[in-house]
Amino acid sequence: MVTVELIPEGIRPLNISYVVIAARYKGGWLFVKHRRRGGWEMPAGHPGPGEDTVEAAVRELMEETGAVSFIMEPVAFYSVDTGTGKQYGRLFFADVELTGPHSDTDEVEEVRIYRRLPRKLSLREVMSFLYRVAKRHAM
Repeated sequence: MVTVELIPEGIRPLNISYVVIAARYKGGWLFVKHRRRGGWEMPAGHPGPGEDTVEAAVRELMEETGAVSFIMEPVAFYSVDTGTGKQYGRLFFADVELTGPHSDTDEVEEVRIYRRLPRKLSLREVMSFLYRVAKRHAM
């Protein structure tokens, strides 16, 4: 079983493994189809060496969706426990104004706008939890 929880405000985990970006665009949400996992998910990735979470989120959003003009803000830190220990992530919200072609990566097969959560999700527990958090934040 996978458990996803928000970290209380004011607490910042030391080791952030993931950044996830809930990106609004043209009245919907940008989702990417992950080539290996086969399902839809919000743009996401790992911070690179020496890269902070904001830099990683900006890079991942641009690479995976082709976003070129956007406003982004951090929403929350979260933890994911798959039964082998907790890993930590940071959720961002982006309001995307303009996109171009996404980078040709090994990970992203397609980018699509959805008005609601897609049915065929990768990482269902994590993505559905973070989507609900992002929707509340966007209101």
